Amino acid sequence: MEISKILPLAVAIPTMNRPQTLQRTLESYCAADFLPKQIVVVDQSQTTEMQEKNKQLLERVSIKIPQVSYIYQKEPSLTQARNRATLAATQDIIVCSDDDVDVYKDTLKNVYDLFQNSKIAMVAGLNDCSQKTTSKIGYLLGTKSFGKRKIGHVTASMLGRFPEGDIKGEIPTQWAMGFFFAVRTPLLKKWKIQWDENLTSYAYAEDLDFSYNYYKCAVKEQLNCVLSDKVHVKHLGSKEYRIPSQKTTYMYVCHRYYLAFKHGKGRKENLAMLWCNFWMFIFRIVKRQQPKDMLKAMVYCYKNRAKIKKGDLSFQ
Repeated sequence: MEISKILPLAVAIPTMNRPQTLQRTLESYCAADFLPKQIVVVDQSQTTEMQEKNKQLLERVSIKIPQVSYIYQKEPSLTQARNRATLAATQDIIVCSDDDVDVYKDTLKNVYDLFQNSKIAMVAGLNDCSQKTTSKIGYLLGTKSFGKRKIGHVTASMLGRFPEGDIKGEIPTQWAMGFFFAVRTPLLKKWKIQWDENLTSYAYAEDLDFSYNYYKCAVKEQLNCVLSDKVHVKHLGSKEYRIPSQKTTYMYVCHRYYLAFKHGKGRKENLAMLWCNFWMFIFRIVKRQQPKDMLKAMVYCYKNRAKIKKGDLSFQ
């Protein structure tokens, strides 16, 4: 192993109950031409057998990676896991990674090269497994923003969206998805940014909240957050489609309302969310995907809006 191929990056990976998936991800990182100096795995697996297997995976990784950290966390919470991984990171650049991604041989090198520009504060990854859509109806339904369509953006309805069309070079973004993105650890400490532990489930609201918060702080200091065609991975989990469960529906509605309040949004955004939710309800009727769940979630959010604003996101 050549020392020159070790990059001063920390990769933070939360995992739970899927050692085979974690193994593939770790092997992907270790097979790259450029390796991170540190890998931190926060394990929330709920059987001793899976925990032991994950520990063994990290022992094998330590042959190639100089610093390997295994942290066990009993309570399942993605946000808690990411906070613990961030605290354990010793490098100035931390890559937030899911446990079901394949990186390319030059992915980390391209991340590192972009960060050599001191004006770049965040680099968001692209997913080669995502399905591109050319539909324009989202502009009417409130799930996309026409005015911001050329950049990565957060809509008035509190949804994160990637730019329209192919990404060439570096494009500004207001947010990043948690499957793969990188930030500067010193800036996290300076701006006192953490993952919101009120958001405990594995959804995407926590990614939106964290990265959008980071973006807003970066803008204040005239720093850039970008998507780059040089930084892409295969997010294998994105190939799986599941008909929304009742809990997922409640999270879709209530988490966005919580984030709108937390980020200081007002009447415009609340109306945008209502409009968007209404059309999601119609969509589910057409597709026969539990439309009553959507209606119940909207009613629940309205009745419990004071509780949700306080960060109480238990759905009882």
